[in-house]
Amino acid sequence: MNIKQATEQIKGAIRAYLSKDGHGLFRIPFHMQRPIIMFGPPGVGKTAIVSQIAQEEGVNFVSYSITHHTRQSALGLPFITTEEFDGREYSVADYTMSEIIAAVHRARKASGVDEGILFLDEVNCVSETLAPAMLQFLQYKTFGMHRLPEGWIIVTAGNPPEYNRAARDFDPAMLDRMKRIDVEPDLQVWQEYAASHGVHPAVIAFLDASPGSFYDVRAGVRGAKLVTARGWEDLSRIVLAYEAESIPVDRELVRQYLQDDRTANEFFAYYELFRKYRDDYKVPAILAGDAGEDTLERARAARFDERIALVGLLLDAVLCRVHDVMEWEAAVRTVRNDLVEAKSALEGSDPKGAIDACISVARDRFRVAPSSSAVDGERVRACRIEMLESLGESVIDACACGKDAFDRARAEYNRMLGEHSQRVEQAVLSLDNAFSFLDGAFGETSQESLIMTTKLSADPVLVSLVASYGSGQYLKHNKSLLLSERGLDLLRQVELLEED
Repeated sequence: MNIKQATEQIKGAIRAYLSKDGHGLFRIPFHMQRPIIMFGPPGVGKTAIVSQIAQEEGVNFVSYSITHHTRQSALGLPFITTEEFDGREYSVADYTMSEIIAAVHRARKASGVDEGILFLDEVNCVSETLAPAMLQFLQYKTFGMHRLPEGWIIVTAGNPPEYNRAARDFDPAMLDRMKRIDVEPDLQVWQEYAASHGVHPAVIAFLDASPGSFYDVRAGVRGAKLVTARGWEDLSRIVLAYEAESIPVDRELVRQYLQDDRTANEFFAYYELFRKYRDDYKVPAILAGDAGEDTLERARAARFDERIALVGLLLDAVLCRVHDVMEWEAAVRTVRNDLVEAKSALEGSDPKGAIDACISVARDRFRVAPSSSAVDGERVRACRIEMLESLGESVIDACACGKDAFDRARAEYNRMLGEHSQRVEQAVLSLDNAFSFLDGAFGETSQESLIMTTKLSADPVLVSLVASYGSGQYLKHNKSLLLSERGLDLLRQVELLEED
């Protein structure tokens, strides 16, 4: 299955394992909750999805690469103690707590949340001395003398032996006690993730034009060739950071992340072209509806790869604005609740202390309920803190002027709401203008508009904005896309009938 399907499978298992009946008992007894093991090639996102699931479910996340552990660190160190048996004292061996189990207890103590996920990576690459203890842990949830607390779920990941020479196969009896999920790289699913998570538009556009370059892990004469989903995302992050700091991106930087000369050279050549397209097409002017006839003519005369790059530039700019707006909206709603809950304290003797208390809660992610929204929770939290700090400054001003602190905070909040409304209008206008430009350059039913619509429709944040505020151009093109897909589906059915 692909990583998206694996995410749903693991999320479902986590919720089922943590589910309790009316008596407060686990519906699936703790000892019968099978550890989850994901097998898949390196760099497909196995670790990332488990961390994401823990954040969404509001539980702890403790991660270890098991290959970094010795038998002593996993089981604990032995020491001699005394015990009495049948009236006589004996010296016996005991063990300190496992470093891994201790980390679980530290996470529970720090967060105040009892439940969590213990993620063990490269679980089928343990050393010979640790392997028996590892198998015991997966079967009985016990390292040495210490057991994993109830409410903690074991999720593991491993690479098949063809990708890792240190990997070993589990015996059938062991696998029969585990919940196995096999994960394969899938470009389409990764592209959906990439477009909504700020992956560099040059990466997205390059893989649209060259899908065969997405994933390649194989042995070579001078070492392994490694091009993975993780490599593309990490390359994207470093390129974005280099561009923000005006540091030149060169071929050697690309090779550090795409460890295959052919793919690295092809992407770097494309990136150089992409930079030129970004300079030539003034995307902010297009989104403002100010694209000139020269820009339209340039687009009409462009080759296919340039057109794909242009769509990528527009898509990235639109989604960036939309995500910023919807993250701000989620924060605005949360701050409203903060103000309602802090109203009596704001009307008391220490209004600034009331705002500081709200900021303290916002900084502690474990005291904040996980968001079911598709927006980035950490960015929403940062926006929330920024708003609360602004409200705090208003409260200080009110106190200095002898005015009502709550009224001043409410006035500042209303100003933020007005600013948000303007940003929503600009985001919707940008979306409409992007489609208007593509229609003017290539026609309303063009392949470019189809690609734009398809990628936008895969972004839940964009869909949420349109559902709340509308977008005439998006809805028109989305309707055309649905009709086109329905037509293709009918054509496939006709072909099947003809075969019969």
